[in-house]
Amino acid sequence: MAARGIVRGKGGWTLAAGVVGLTFLGWAPPARGDGPDAASSTHVPYHGLAAWIDIFDHEPWARPAATVRQLAGHGVGTVFLQTSNYRRPHAVHRPSRIARLLATARRHGVRVIAWYLPGFADLRRDWLRVKAAVTYASPAGDRFDGFALDIEATAVADIATRNRRMLRLSDRLRRLTGTGYGLGAIIPDPVGQRYWPRFPYRAVRARYDAILPMSYWTFTHRGAAAVYRYARRAVRLIRARTADPAAPVHLVGGIASRASTSEVAAFTRAAIDAGAAGASLYDAPVTSARQWARLGALRSLSVLEAP
Repeated sequence: MAARGIVRGKGGWTLAAGVVGLTFLGWAPPARGDGPDAASSTHVPYHGLAAWIDIFDHEPWARPAATVRQLAGHGVGTVFLQTSNYRRPHAVHRPSRIARLLATARRHGVRVIAWYLPGFADLRRDWLRVKAAVTYASPAGDRFDGFALDIEATAVADIATRNRRMLRLSDRLRRLTGTGYGLGAIIPDPVGQRYWPRFPYRAVRARYDAILPMSYWTFTHRGAAAVYRYARRAVRLIRARTADPAAPVHLVGGIASRASTSEVAAFTRAAIDAGAAGASLYDAPVTSARQWARLGALRSLSVLEAP
């Protein structure tokens, strides 16, 4: 999900037969560098119903505590909060407001994932902003529960160079966090996108705990049946192209203000039927109460089942 003014694109657990009976309202990431190995890492923030906030959303930044309370009331378990992008002057957007949002999120059992949009043209700038998000701590000591890299900018025209720089940044990110910290890769829509050919799905999966495809059906499809097929296909394509049938996929659906209630219901059913880890619409301020009601079924995905 690119920022406004830029084109908007946004292990080993999956849904199976037996419920393990785990809930995760109190989950927090381990200390950086002290996490378990990748095979046993817990990726809870990417499961269930989530909401997105970008740096251009007025109301969430003006009233961060009220926003979290409202989202918690809709059953949201995770908030994806943008901390900056490669065009902005500041490494972390409005840190004092982030502190208020994190404090309220802790009280309401809501997890908060930072996300950043790199350009890959200036890797030093991208790295410093990634690091600022991952290491951010409020005066009260609150931190983010994970980090997601928004992989979509085309400022670097050459695909091979873009891939190489993206993976280099990803490797450095993982070295910073350790393997026990939940990292997500927000990637271009696998269904029909043409602006990032030869996308390195397997290499990305090897570096990130969850894949978040920007499956924005609202630009190309209308009607519940078409949306259902589109969303299910996105999950299948991710798992096929990563060569990982159990890859945790968090579907990021279309722009909420362009989606009908019936389409949102179909998207929700598709995410559950496809065994997605979680799902969400873009973004929170333009999601209606009726849409939140349809998305509520995604809360069941917060309970993980063994593969």
